[in-house]
Amino acid sequence: MHELTVARRLVDRAVATARDHDADRIDALTVRIGAATHVVPDQIAFCIETIAEGTPAEDATVRFERVPARGECACGWAGELDTLADTVAGAPDRRCPECGGGVTLTAGTECGLTRIETPDPRDTHP
Repeated sequence: MHELTVARRLVDRAVATARDHDADRIDALTVRIGAATHVVPDQIAFCIETIAEGTPAEDATVRFERVPARGECACGWAGELDTLADTVAGAPDRRCPECGGGVTLTAGTECGLTRIETPDPRDTHP
């Protein structure tokens, strides 16, 4: 299950970044996931929730930004790739819709944190 490894990397990076900015709590994480990564957002959210227990990311809201798979073909075609319906993660079809040849991915392989939200340090609660 590579989602567990991905989630561990995301939580570790979020916690390190929060600590670098003197934040003792993370309110929300935004994760960008490309369609060609085969990463399932629901599984990532579950793994993050489990891994984050006892860390500043415990109870953080997890949001996702999906990046569609895009590609280019030697025939000149470029565009968004359709996803294959018979796969668990909706993997992109890497065949050119114009000529049937293979395409080179140009987008959709991203997987990482894009935003970490922490409480405003100016907020004080008596």
